[in-house]
Amino acid sequence: MTPIRALVVVITAATVAVGLGACSKPPSTQTAPPETAPSGHVLAHTVHEGESLSRIADLYYGDPTRADGIARDNGLSDPSRLAAGSVLELRFADDEYEFARRRAAALEPYNLGVAAMARGNLDEAERQFRLALRTVPDLPDARYNLALVLLKRGQAEAATSLLADLVAERPGDADFGFALGNALFQQTRYIEAAQVFGTVLAGHPAHRRAAFGYARALQEAGSRQEALAAWRSYLELDPDSSWAAEARRHLGELEGD
Repeated sequence: MTPIRALVVVITAATVAVGLGACSKPPSTQTAPPETAPSGHVLAHTVHEGESLSRIADLYYGDPTRADGIARDNGLSDPSRLAAGSVLELRFADDEYEFARRRAAALEPYNLGVAAMARGNLDEAERQFRLALRTVPDLPDARYNLALVLLKRGQAEAATSLLADLVAERPGDADFGFALGNALFQQTRYIEAAQVFGTVLAGHPAHRRAAFGYARALQEAGSRQEALAAWRSYLELDPDSSWAAEARRHLGELEGD
């Protein structure tokens, strides 16, 4: 399972397709009203389980690389290990503050959307994510989760449009890439799906879901030799899980051809 960066909410794709569903991005919390500080402006953020500084920086600054500044401002000796429930102070220059306030305001409907996803209420989840995007049209997590809702509802073409934009903006994000591959697979665009899964694997060689998707897409595309190699590579990553049993079944089918 891909890390969710806080509350884990698993959303499985609309069909078994690749077989491994994408995961939603979690809620995030602004815990104090904005205040003016001598050095600029401050917002307070409560850390959720699994959150990273880069995600928090992305939420408020629109720039994951601002994580180092958050660590310095909060005296974090090990920025890679954030304690859930701790509160971080996020500082903003005058020309950044309005941008941050809008992104913080978008978190309320975004969080409601994540909660609706957890309940399986896709209508409400879609409504809340679209509300968040009215406030901040480029909020990556809201766009991603909206795409997952559309996938769940069988609207793979609309989801593909959202996910393709996200992958173009953040080519290194494995969640975005895997979800795009899954959306293409659902449309039987198997060669394109395999290409996307392969790109994810190039940056994240141990990504088991992408490895499974890559092999399955190649098999569905009729690329027998490539699929045989891909299933064998998958089993090197995952020799024991229930997905490994499924991989062996597919491998056996191809070897028997």
